[in-house]
Amino acid sequence: MTNMCVIRDESCSRFVSVVTRKAAGPWGPASCHDRPPFPPRTTMQHYFLAPEPETDREPDTDPTTGATASSITSEAPLARSTVVGEDVDEARQTYQDAYDGQRFAVHRGTEPFSFRYASVGDDRVSLRTSTLTGHLSGEVPHLRDYVVSWFRSGGGELTRRNHPTSLKATTPFLLPSEQRFAFSFGPHHQNLVHFAPAFLEDIATEFHAGPAQAVSFDHDAMPSDDGIAQWRVAVSAATEDLVSPVASPILRLAAQRSLARSFLQLFPWFGIDVPPVLREPSLARTRLALEYLHHHAHEPVTPADAARAAGLHTRTLQHHLNRHLDTSPTAYLRDIRLDRTHTALAGLSTDETTVAAVAQQWGFGHLGRFSAAYRSRFGEHPRDTLRR
Repeated sequence: MTNMCVIRDESCSRFVSVVTRKAAGPWGPASCHDRPPFPPRTTMQHYFLAPEPETDREPDTDPTTGATASSITSEAPLARSTVVGEDVDEARQTYQDAYDGQRFAVHRGTEPFSFRYASVGDDRVSLRTSTLTGHLSGEVPHLRDYVVSWFRSGGGELTRRNHPTSLKATTPFLLPSEQRFAFSFGPHHQNLVHFAPAFLEDIATEFHAGPAQAVSFDHDAMPSDDGIAQWRVAVSAATEDLVSPVASPILRLAAQRSLARSFLQLFPWFGIDVPPVLREPSLARTRLALEYLHHHAHEPVTPADAARAAGLHTRTLQHHLNRHLDTSPTAYLRDIRLDRTHTALAGLSTDETTVAAVAQQWGFGHLGRFSAAYRSRFGEHPRDTLRR
């Protein structure tokens, strides 16, 4: 017999009244299941905890519990959702629906099977938790949100471009955005933070000089110990205003912005200004090739390397860039490197470097041709940028 309880509501007050009713279990009405899938808590908390070392981890808490309120003061109401149960098929469908995935599979582990998937947030940022006593695997073809996650316990493997990466407890990792990936997770307790694309890309303009554009993270980079520590602090500081139904719109937005800034400092990234069509699933490989050029522009790479990394033929990449960007892969890579020289020259002085040194560092051996290309792109001579 399936033991399943689903609690979904856009109204925080209605949701909280359900989970705090004395006749109900901690996750819903007592009739939903004979026993809760996870140990009940003696006090209700609303903190979504950042990853902490195993030695000093605080008791697990959940984002969907929280302070009660009769109304929501935010312009964008908090949406809360909790799905709990002990049925394998229900778990598979829950996770597959949450990530618009394909070929999701759930298998029992050595412990009695149970799962819990919960979320709280608005159309800008949402905090989510997943607890599963079994094994979960699947493919996600095109995740729209920017997502950072970590395991409070357990772990698994994430595969991107046929390259598997082992995921360990407490270390933050990225779920690839707008590109296909596969994963296999063991029994776990997982935290996730979802950022809406438009919101994070708007915050990213505080770090670069261009318009709002796609954010391309370096998925091969590992966050530093200092970066992880700062991220933990940011999550802990922001959580209460993110999940409280009585937080004012100003406070919630401030917490969201603070958390987004911390996220953008956790992993290396570049802004990629591409038309909307290159962000659609049908051209995901072309977008991936462009990201490769951005992340490897400091290396002796070629457009053929980028096409190969994305699983494209070089001629296909040439055709797509000519059609959608009115340029060639070679010219696109040159412009990336010109942008890097501009950034370097703007951040240094004549006492620290020379135009020739920066140009050669980025592969421009002929100073005259470099100066002409630079002037055409930025409207000034490179020496003038360096002197400012």
